[in-house]
Amino acid sequence: MHIEYMKETNVAYFRRMGPYGSENGKLMHSFKQWVKAEGLFEGSTILGIALDNPQNVPDANCRYDVCLIINKEHLKNNRIKQRPLPSIKYAIFKIPHTEIAINEFYKKLNQIICEKQLKVLNKPIIERYKQKLVSLGFCEILIPIE
Repeated sequence: MHIEYMKETNVAYFRRMGPYGSENGKLMHSFKQWVKAEGLFEGSTILGIALDNPQNVPDANCRYDVCLIINKEHLKNNRIKQRPLPSIKYAIFKIPHTEIAINEFYKKLNQIICEKQLKVLNKPIIERYKQKLVSLGFCEILIPIE
């Protein structure tokens, strides 16, 4: 684990609403196709953000964004949704980029938070997929902290 302060950044994103699960993977796949069509895949950083807590929000209303960190001037398609991500400090965990490893991380999340004595903000956790890390078989989980 390491700590990183992420400055406000702009993202282009696709959003789906509905229960979290395999449909999010389909959204990620179609988003990657769009990123490749834009010529932005090489060296890119893609984020997966579950915006709602399914324990507090009905499944049908849960929002999931797949985002690309962008420089606005470089988009061919300016009709794509864009928004800023605020500046936040994160605890970063590098884990294997497998469905099993990601699911195991989330199952142990409360234990990890306690062990690391993290003061977690009430903000979404982010899955970060830097292409240079993904090519080595890893991704990162970003937990927002005070």
